[in-house]
Amino acid sequence: MSSDAPAEHVITPMPEPKGRIGHIVGLVRTKGLRYSLVAAVNVVVGQGLLFTLQHWWQPNVANVISVSLSSVPAYYMNRSWVWGKSGKSHLRKEVAPFWAFTVLGLVLSTIAITVVQDHTTNKFLILGTQLFVWGVLWVVRFFVLDKLFHVEVYEDDTPDID
Repeated sequence: MSSDAPAEHVITPMPEPKGRIGHIVGLVRTKGLRYSLVAAVNVVVGQGLLFTLQHWWQPNVANVISVSLSSVPAYYMNRSWVWGKSGKSHLRKEVAPFWAFTVLGLVLSTIAITVVQDHTTNKFLILGTQLFVWGVLWVVRFFVLDKLFHVEVYEDDTPDID
């Protein structure tokens, strides 16, 4: 007997990865999108500032100013939206690691931009240089900050700054 009804397809879901890979996949699923969206906002703000400030300053100086200005909202957006933190920030477990990565990114991107500006005045190459350096640090920072922002804070280990 022949039936005109389509054959029923059963879709078997792939098993969830376990161990370290499973943890990373879960982390990216739960926080990765929000972290990416915060990064996208920060890229638009930071790159916009860098592009605009190059009208008045050398690219490496414009980079220092743009990173300094765009990092403050990036910290608070990451802290509250990505990691769900509120209240006072913890200096050792939140503020210091975030700003250490910011300073590292600032130093590396400024060095890279200084090298590039010696060979071109093309603002888009300079923007690309900054974006590349921050892109590499962005991935590393996600995993480091996730680890640090989820350390339990005990009564004798209270937050120490606003």
